[in-house]
Amino acid sequence: MKRKILKAISQIAFFVYNRVASLFLKTDKYKVVFASEARDALKGNLKAVCEALPAEYKPAVHLKEDRRDCNSFFETMRLWKDLTTAGYIFLDDFYGIVSAMRVRKEQQIVQLWHGSGAFKKFGFSRIGTGDNIKKVHRGYRKYTKVAVTAEEIRQCFAEAFDVGIDKVKAVGSPRTDVFFDEESREDAVKRVRRALPQLQGKKIVLVAPTYRGRKVEDATYAFEKLDLQGLAHELGEDYALVTRWHPALYSNIKRGICSLWTEGITDASEYEEINDLIIAADVLITDYSSVIFDWYLLSKPVIYFVYDLAEYEKGRGLYYDFYEYVYGAVVESSSQLPEAIRKGDMCEDARDSFGRKFMSACDGKSTKRVIEWVFGREEK
Repeated sequence: MKRKILKAISQIAFFVYNRVASLFLKTDKYKVVFASEARDALKGNLKAVCEALPAEYKPAVHLKEDRRDCNSFFETMRLWKDLTTAGYIFLDDFYGIVSAMRVRKEQQIVQLWHGSGAFKKFGFSRIGTGDNIKKVHRGYRKYTKVAVTAEEIRQCFAEAFDVGIDKVKAVGSPRTDVFFDEESREDAVKRVRRALPQLQGKKIVLVAPTYRGRKVEDATYAFEKLDLQGLAHELGEDYALVTRWHPALYSNIKRGICSLWTEGITDASEYEEINDLIIAADVLITDYSSVIFDWYLLSKPVIYFVYDLAEYEKGRGLYYDFYEYVYGAVVESSSQLPEAIRKGDMCEDARDSFGRKFMSACDGKSTKRVIEWVFGREEK
């Protein structure tokens, strides 16, 4: 309750500041804000675009690992000023304070989103689902541009953010460009082996499911269903299990809100870049996570561990039938995982269909297209 009260006060204060300051502070067309409440370092799409900014633009970075964390007074003032004056604001996830912001005619708010494709429903798409969501972030409607990874899914994001489909463009996902560069892939593998030497000489099984819960603050997972210790025993010494928990779930693990025992399992949740882990891994175990879209680009086997498929579809809901997302083995019990891992079914026909539908705009040039689109540098 205390946190909700403080959040409401902060929103009201920014609402007033933003409108009063707009009367005195000019928009700086060369200032570019990169903001996230779900990561403590510039990563993914935000990092890819920031590093590719044309020389005349000045980045202003505002990050915190968890939206429940509080900024200092001076950090808050700097954030408010930058949001009020920046010509461009790049986001890759929910960013609450935007709901209290008045977007000036000279400003653009660009949502790059953190996940490729369109899997589990979010935003305004969740209204009417079994989750019984009634209140949705109003800031979604303020986005001026939304980047997606295929023409097919533009409608999904337009619905989720309640914006016109003309604001949604299939320019791809900037962070996937690395998957198309052989030298970058080799460097990624070296970084992983250097940071996690216990993986040397092993077949790496990356375990990266999404969280369960109506909202990220309540994120949890039925760890006992997965039985990582039993899986490691069955696979033997040739394999190494590496976990990468969803940021919201991992934050709750660290806070003691949910507990996890994974003795003998490598947890890479704090490893800086998930792309490195995706590139280095040999097999992926996931469920309804958007990691399946990036994984597709590397042509390696994936296993969908969906112990709660019927329940999940009735609750959170998916944009398409679950089996339209499947290009690998589907298992509902941890006892089925060892055989599925060893078999490594690639499901080639389903894989091709999946790629055309969800990832057709990812070709190694996504960052270039985003820069051209946002900063008005598209070729005539």
